[in-house]
Amino acid sequence: MMRLARLAVIMASTLTFASTALAQQESDATQMSVEEISNQIATLQTEYDNFSDTVATLQREEQQLREQLQSLRERNRELEQQRQVALEEMNNRYQQLVDDPSIDIAGAQEAYKEAVMAHQQNKEDIKTQVQLVSAKSREVEEARVSKHSLLNEIETFKDQRNVARVERLQEEFNRTGDLEVSQSIVCDREETLSQCETRGKLLAKQKASKQYLDQTLADLSESELARTNLERVSPNVQILGSKTVSDGFSGQGNYGVKMGVELRGQLPQSQACTLLDIDVRYCAVKRTASNEPATDEPVDSSVMHPLTIRSNVYDDEVMIDGVSYGSTPIEVMLPGGEHEVEIIKYGYTAFNQTLNLKDAQVIRAELEKSEYSFTRGEKIQDILFRDVRGPELVVMPSGNFKMGDLTGNGMANERPATTESIARPFGITDTEITVTDFRKFVNDTAYVTEAEKNGSCAVLQNGMPKFNDSLNWRNPGFSQSETSPVVCVSLNDAQAYTQWLTQKSGFDYNLPTEAQWEYAARAGTETDFWWGNDVGFGKANCRNCGSDWSNQRTAPVGSFQRNPWGLFDTVGNVWEWTTSEQSSVVRGGAWNFAPSLARVSTRMELPADFSSNYIGFRVVRAQ
Repeated sequence: MMRLARLAVIMASTLTFASTALAQQESDATQMSVEEISNQIATLQTEYDNFSDTVATLQREEQQLREQLQSLRERNRELEQQRQVALEEMNNRYQQLVDDPSIDIAGAQEAYKEAVMAHQQNKEDIKTQVQLVSAKSREVEEARVSKHSLLNEIETFKDQRNVARVERLQEEFNRTGDLEVSQSIVCDREETLSQCETRGKLLAKQKASKQYLDQTLADLSESELARTNLERVSPNVQILGSKTVSDGFSGQGNYGVKMGVELRGQLPQSQACTLLDIDVRYCAVKRTASNEPATDEPVDSSVMHPLTIRSNVYDDEVMIDGVSYGSTPIEVMLPGGEHEVEIIKYGYTAFNQTLNLKDAQVIRAELEKSEYSFTRGEKIQDILFRDVRGPELVVMPSGNFKMGDLTGNGMANERPATTESIARPFGITDTEITVTDFRKFVNDTAYVTEAEKNGSCAVLQNGMPKFNDSLNWRNPGFSQSETSPVVCVSLNDAQAYTQWLTQKSGFDYNLPTEAQWEYAARAGTETDFWWGNDVGFGKANCRNCGSDWSNQRTAPVGSFQRNPWGLFDTVGNVWEWTTSEQSSVVRGGAWNFAPSLARVSTRMELPADFSSNYIGFRVVRAQ
């Protein structure tokens, strides 16, 4: 429990401040303005940059200690040689003393004594130096572990800032105001005076609406950005009331009117994110303001409508709102409203469509052959022993892909982007390894995880990873089902599992390399997430991502749509262990981490013996 003690001192001012502010922000998002949140982010970013320097300093100190240890060991060899020389000289003097008792051997004795003492002192120095190196190495590991929690706080504040930006935009746009406008028109010969008057007042109201909209846009805090994206939305102005200040006809048949108009801007909530050019999930946050106008067109969700889906292939799979409905053709009854439809078949590009169901509808999908031709039988599940089967895998093809930050949204350790080659096809589990999968291993081997032995499963508390000796894969601190991803396992535990699979199946199992993981997670895409550059809402289990499990606990594997190559949960749920030439790295984000850290290229280096209730793994198998 003392492993993070020193680091806690380093991080205290940063994370205590951040977690306190975050708790306040999440309890009442309206209490902090966009500017206040931006100031918090700037402060935390400075702390993060300083902390990065601290980590680098600790690593340099560790290297210096290791160099000093090497010098002591080299010195030890020299002192041992000196001791041997002094011993040989003293033995020679003793031999001479036998023949000549008058010979003085005190000098040789003293030289040998000094050589022995110097050698013993150096050995003590080596022992002390080994302890210093070990302590500094642990300090470096703890620093690397804790650094990511601060980054999570920063990214979470960024999310809160976007929510606050939407709130501010809605408040600024949907305000009520008054305008006085003047309008003159020439009456048509075919019009009666009453018709000309009605037309003149209507044009005056239209003029007031246009002026009010222009003025509202000009007064927005993010006016320039809003104007850039204005063509992508359809804001409107509601006329609440009007009164004629003065009007009249001229002798030439002209009509003039001066009107006072009360107006209110109306920006549909779903369009606020478009106007700000941010992910639509920020506009799915439930508003609490009692006076906010309901501008979105209502859909009666109690009415059921038939939906028929057909495709040009057989043996496909239809997913509606993340739920499988089997193969086409199908006809289902769905409530009115928005639904996500996806049709998948290995070897074909997935068909995706968002529809707003208001009446009976038919979808005729045309699936096209994908670049990589998968065929039936490319799902693998090895028999381990008796009727016990290993985890199910999906074959990934060989090929080249771009790896790293391809969109400019990444961090320094994701750059530069490179072109990587996957020389051979490989199988990878379509889900994270589950509690059931891991239990088969433990029951067969009586394996004890590092967290169970050392009480070292970490949880995030007030933004800091804290070790809890009562938590392990059987009890991670929240409820799990047998189909939930196993957590509180270190990289060493995960590798023990792969070695067991290899032994039992006769095939070569391993943890995925970083390249294999990102290749499979990208599934041929070059965006931050396999479906695009925005995480969306309700598409994954990450902090404030709109799922039933977000920021609460892990979700059962396969709770969300799989990517075009057949993998579930490559975004969020739990970080997944991977290996690289330099270190152990986790990928993919987690249920309690900001969505910006669940991008396909995000990577975090962690010690191999670290375990937490937000890290799991999946495995690969060579063909």
